[in-house]
Amino acid sequence: MRFLGIGIFLLCVLIGIVFFSPSYQLGREANKELENGNFKEAHTLAMQSLQKDPYNRLAYGVESQSRQRLNIQKFLEDSKENQKIAFGILKDGSLTPDEFLRLQWIADEFLRNYRTLLILNQPNDREKDQLEQYKQWFESLKQRLEEVKQTNNAK
Repeated sequence: MRFLGIGIFLLCVLIGIVFFSPSYQLGREANKELENGNFKEAHTLAMQSLQKDPYNRLAYGVESQSRQRLNIQKFLEDSKENQKIAFGILKDGSLTPDEFLRLQWIADEFLRNYRTLLILNQPNDREKDQLEQYKQWFESLKQRLEEVKQTNNAK
């Protein structure tokens, strides 16, 4: 009976240490921010938690997930910006050689970064749809540029 009491006491102490530990409190806060969609704050809190305790599995998971979301969001923002730049170049109608090369570079950069992004990150369904739309647009741009290049080389 005495060992049971000591065991229960030690279990309560361990739970209290984990529950009130600054690292685990930060980890729980980071998890709440992740659930609310505030990925930057979640990543910051998770990193602070991991600095205090590198073995905090909750903080490690939150850091990984929030980093992936941030990477994907940044890629989507960059893709949108590059698409706007490409639209701006294309609206004039005729392309200078510099503009043509810039469009090729934009399309190639997107496709290269797209493959890398998918290797290192796991997008959710909404992000997959957005990524697929950009992929199709940039592949179409690249294909059109290749056709123009072949037409010009044939002349």
